[in-house]
Amino acid sequence: MASKKDKILEASLELFTKRGFTATTTKEIALKSGVAEGLIFYYFKDKNGLLNYLIREFSFIGSLQNEIKALSMMEPYPALIKFGQLYANFLSHNKSFLTFIWSPEIVRNTDVSKDIVDFINTMNEQVSSFLIRASLCSVEKKTVETAASMFLSTILTHVLVEERKAEKMPIGNNDYIEEVAMFLLKGMQIV
Repeated sequence: MASKKDKILEASLELFTKRGFTATTTKEIALKSGVAEGLIFYYFKDKNGLLNYLIREFSFIGSLQNEIKALSMMEPYPALIKFGQLYANFLSHNKSFLTFIWSPEIVRNTDVSKDIVDFINTMNEQVSSFLIRASLCSVEKKTVETAASMFLSTILTHVLVEERKAEKMPIGNNDYIEEVAMFLLKGMQIV
């Protein structure tokens, strides 16, 4: 059974995605989640606090905190693959969150945009660390950062395109992630 706090989070994400952050009231969130409106203020202080909590807790990096240490102990290539699989799984299961954080209203919110950019940079750093460890030769920092960005953006695109296609993609997420990782590592060695 979901806690009251979780019900508030689920209801607010649903309402923010459908109606927009500004158009959604705390009263509507309380009604949808089946809690007293005061409980929202108890947990989150105000609607902006709720928004900030959603951004932090529903982010990929926020959801990955338990796995980060285990990934850093793995060999770099399997860690990169596992990170990619976790990312693809997160994207597949959190499409409403993606819709919400990339909505025009939220993109214009400078505080949230800063947090999103920080999360993206953290993800790039994590992938870069796997790529550096897996590389067989010295690679320029700019090349590694570009490869990390390509890895993340191509997984995002693959997951989103897969949802829109009527038939299955010719290659599943796991195989796709392995192919992209190998392609990037080979490309980094050739240049």
